[in-house]
Amino acid sequence: MYKVLIVDDEIFVRMGLKLSIEWESHGFTVAGEASNGIEALKKIPSIAPDIVISDIKMPGMDGVQLIKAISERYPYIKCIVLSNYNEFELVKEAMKFGAVDYFLKVTIEPEKLVAAMRQICAEKANEKRIMDDWTELKQTIHRHQTVIDKKFFLDLIKPELNAETVRSRVEALGLNLYDNRGHIFLLMLCDYERLSALRFRSDRDLLEFTILNVAEELINDQSSGKIIELTPGAYAAIVSFKEQADERMVHSLALRVYTALRDYLSIETIIMHGLAFEGELQLREGLLQLEQMKQSAFYAASGVVSTERRHDPYDGAMHPTYMGIKKQISQFVQLGSGEFIPTILSDFLDNCYKQRLDPPIVKRYVVLIAHHILDELIMQDGLPFGSPDLDIEQVERQVDNCLTIRELKDVCESFAEEYAIWIRKLGRPTLREEVVKAIDYIHRHYRERVTLEDVAEYVSMNKSYFSRLFKQETSEMFHEFLIRTRLEQAQELLLSTDARIGDIATEVGYNDIFYFNRAFKAYTGMSPSEYRNKEQSKLDVNSITTKK
Repeated sequence: MYKVLIVDDEIFVRMGLKLSIEWESHGFTVAGEASNGIEALKKIPSIAPDIVISDIKMPGMDGVQLIKAISERYPYIKCIVLSNYNEFELVKEAMKFGAVDYFLKVTIEPEKLVAAMRQICAEKANEKRIMDDWTELKQTIHRHQTVIDKKFFLDLIKPELNAETVRSRVEALGLNLYDNRGHIFLLMLCDYERLSALRFRSDRDLLEFTILNVAEELINDQSSGKIIELTPGAYAAIVSFKEQADERMVHSLALRVYTALRDYLSIETIIMHGLAFEGELQLREGLLQLEQMKQSAFYAASGVVSTERRHDPYDGAMHPTYMGIKKQISQFVQLGSGEFIPTILSDFLDNCYKQRLDPPIVKRYVVLIAHHILDELIMQDGLPFGSPDLDIEQVERQVDNCLTIRELKDVCESFAEEYAIWIRKLGRPTLREEVVKAIDYIHRHYRERVTLEDVAEYVSMNKSYFSRLFKQETSEMFHEFLIRTRLEQAQELLLSTDARIGDIATEVGYNDIFYFNRAFKAYTGMSPSEYRNKEQSKLDVNSITTKK
């Protein structure tokens, strides 16, 4: 249905028009009416009419002024003028401002008015088709240009290029470098997967077209620049300012791009700047650092930020935490307490954030944890192998595509909830909630000084009653469970790391190495060094056998 707004100061004229035409049978609806131009302009934003039928003479704002205002503010709205015999000069003025037809009030024939409106709508539809075709053509041209630009850009970061070759690639990109200097920016979309799927209906080309158009228009307003997609959701921009740029100018440009995307398109981004270059070889060196800039932005919130320090790629500090998480997960799967899985993953990612662990390492650990949960479920016969409800390959893809820690948290929360549902489906009798909370507390704090009193207070129970309940539910005394948790973790560390025994003792909560040695021997029948040597020799033999 095309929407019509009728504007006339005479109520009987408005009523006559509404009653003399079967609007809906002709594909129209009277969406509103107004008594003058001022009232009409107030209603237009909410009504969004396709056609305005307006009297030429009205108090307050007449038809000529109204049509002029509509042509300036809403050029897609078409106007028809109603006039009397002595108003032809005003009609000509209205036609000059954009009215497409006129009718005399005293001789108006409803069928001719309908025919005129149909003609207007046909022309509007044709204009829309032309505009759609032009937009599609621009997108096609842009898509091909983007592919060409990306090729030249990738050529720029080939290691064997000399300064002359880099210069030729810069020229091929159509990039004007003032005084052969500039800055490199990294633009990353927050929640790219969700943005692409929901706002742009998975049309990556349209999303890219939108981002590049807005960003390049702002960049080229006071400078020369080119923006290129690196990977889905991540873009590199090479910008050269006409004047010598200081930190304030660089930050101001980044902020303008960020603000425009946020305010006009509701797209949140992280824009990282800080890499300046002079000459082609410095440009190339800066571009080679873009991947590291992506990793730096992993822990950033939306907004404009400078490049941060490099993350430490060493993951040894996180390994004990990961081994502890495996123990927790195994315990909770066996107990059927899946509600703790999302919390375990959230705490793990918070720990990674505090340590600013290298993003690829964080993602690797997350995938390992997901696999471990799935393995535990299969071992407990709680999940048919290859169940479509838990697609581990999809989890791996989603984790790999995460550009920020926030996106990774969303992915983890989603698959952890799915795992929790399956764990509950195991149907095993669960422990009392207080005991499950106590076990979770021990797993998270066994490295510290943990007492029965601490845990009883944590679960809001009397110490003596809690001790009896824990023994009844787990068949172990509280201190036995705590010692077993610590020593099982020590076994894992002895086999999976080269850490010194004294350091491992401290890691699992023993400040006295001699007491640790006695406890370990009582639990395993061997000293820690004997256990490490014996078990590692078994692994070496198995490895040789497998190779044969």
